[in-house]
Amino acid sequence: MKKQNAIFSVENILLIVFALMSFSIGIWTNYRSMWLESINYSVQSISRILSVALICSSIIAFIISLFSSKIKVKNVIVLSMIIRIISFISLLTINNEFIIKTSMLLTIMCEVIFTISFYPLLSNINKSDESYKKKTVVEYFSKDAGIIICGLLIGISFGKYVFNYNGCLILALISTIISCIFLLFVKDIEKNKEKLTLKNTFKNIFTSKVNNIFLFNQLIINISYGIVFDLIILLLTNYVGFSVTIASILIIISNLIGSILASIFNKFSNKLSGYISTIIKFGTRSIGYLLAFILNNNIGFIISIILAHVTSRILEDKVTGVYQRRIDNNSQFLFENIRYFVCSVGEGIGAFLAGILLLSSFKTLFLGAFIVTLIQTFIQLYLEKIK
Repeated sequence: MKKQNAIFSVENILLIVFALMSFSIGIWTNYRSMWLESINYSVQSISRILSVALICSSIIAFIISLFSSKIKVKNVIVLSMIIRIISFISLLTINNEFIIKTSMLLTIMCEVIFTISFYPLLSNINKSDESYKKKTVVEYFSKDAGIIICGLLIGISFGKYVFNYNGCLILALISTIISCIFLLFVKDIEKNKEKLTLKNTFKNIFTSKVNNIFLFNQLIINISYGIVFDLIILLLTNYVGFSVTIASILIIISNLIGSILASIFNKFSNKLSGYISTIIKFGTRSIGYLLAFILNNNIGFIISIILAHVTSRILEDKVTGVYQRRIDNNSQFLFENIRYFVCSVGEGIGAFLAGILLLSSFKTLFLGAFIVTLIQTFIQLYLEKIK
């Protein structure tokens, strides 16, 4: 009986909610650019749409965070899920440019809000290192599952129907609905917060030099991320020459390797210093980008993309989690909103830069990513020094 209760503990139910939403986010993040291309948007147009959507969503999320002391995180998550469901239905049923762009903005905004809000909700139940690592593994494997399933199904016929990018959208929609239902059955788990004014909460966060530099580096890290990852399927299909299926398989394999290595690193990451973790995670990625620029061929590009995927998943606890756990629960939701505001702005800038760099050449994209990643590596090393 105790084992059964443990299986259906609040923490495990929340992780199920997180797994389902990560599955949905994994699908839509990887295939939304292809969905837009399938309805005749150009690469540059898609780059601009994603850039504007990411930056606008970060601004909206930041505004929500200003009321963090007056709202319940669970309610914010449920509302974001409902808006995301409505936006998906609009994309499926309404062929209007304004509606498409608005719905794209809302789906990205809701992804940002969910990601921001989930860890503060989970930390009310368990804020341990193990809980954070468990959350990270669930996120990676669930996102991979979404990519795998859609990558394998695209192009397959079911009677007179062919699974296409609308099929990906429908799967993302269904997963969001089920996740929302699970969360609605979770009882109110938010503890009474200490009454802090917004001014004092900001003061708690920004009086720390470490917090300020960490947030600045999150901006730089996500500029680098946005340059390569926001258009990854388009890069592999339009510039490397892969089919959608082969491109999906490459991403799947890269992500699985990254997830497996992340699990292995989690077992002995406590023995690694922050300096070594930074060199492994960011240094390797920098070398991959530089290699792609120098070789200027598909082998270099593919190796670089694989390294970028793999390193994006390992040692997150050492370079991100340790700084998140520095924040007390009363300020956690606001801090996560600020962090994701910074991250989304960075990713939006990166997506915009990707469109500009691609106008020059494909290899120039990797040169830009190398320069930005090198900068973030030095900032992270300095951060480890003053931590």
